[in-house]
Amino acid sequence: METTKRSGKIFISVAIVVMAFIGLVAAKNFSDQGAYVEVKGLSEKIVKSDTAIWSMNFEVKSNSIDALYGDIEKNLVTIKTFLKNKGFEDAEINVAPANIYQDTYKDAAFRYNSTNQISVYTNKVDLAKKSSSETLMLVKSGVVLTQNSIAFNFSDLNSVKPDMLAEAIKNARDTAAQFATNSGSKVGGIVRGNQGVFDIVDKDPGSPEYKKIRLVSTLRFLLK
Repeated sequence: METTKRSGKIFISVAIVVMAFIGLVAAKNFSDQGAYVEVKGLSEKIVKSDTAIWSMNFEVKSNSIDALYGDIEKNLVTIKTFLKNKGFEDAEINVAPANIYQDTYKDAAFRYNSTNQISVYTNKVDLAKKSSSETLMLVKSGVVLTQNSIAFNFSDLNSVKPDMLAEAIKNARDTAAQFATNSGSKVGGIVRGNQGVFDIVDKDPGSPEYKKIRLVSTLRFLLK
């Protein structure tokens, strides 16, 4: 029994020594890797949209299907003429199929109803913005728009990516360098990085054709 207890104590002692050795090896590996600091780098840029998508909707109602089609065609011709007079070309103007439904309710004011959409897809951004605010002329011509909306897009993101990423990395390194100075060390190389996502939003409500692109990159620098 005494021999068994003594063997047990020896086994526990050996296990403790082995665990301590493993701990020292792990600490050494961590030391070899080196200390690091993880920081974020910001880059922002204002750009002008290169594409405008202008949509206009109108409704037509009638108790005669022939009159309905006639009124739809009349409104489309009026809108197209308006757009061409503003300077848009046929290739930039798109007409969606008419959505026509029949109201079978016995007291319905109109038996046939339709919703219609015509849109402009163009790179004439300034012209689209200006023209979209001048649709009162359509009302005078008998076209009542139920929707008049315009969206601006910036599609050439690849043209600004390299410079913005370089700026984000520089700003991140500057932050890491300041941290290193305060901690009495020096900044080394990048050991891990996350480019981040390019976020595009309107610059402000009054000028939606201008976009603000924002990039936040997360980088890890070694400290020496």
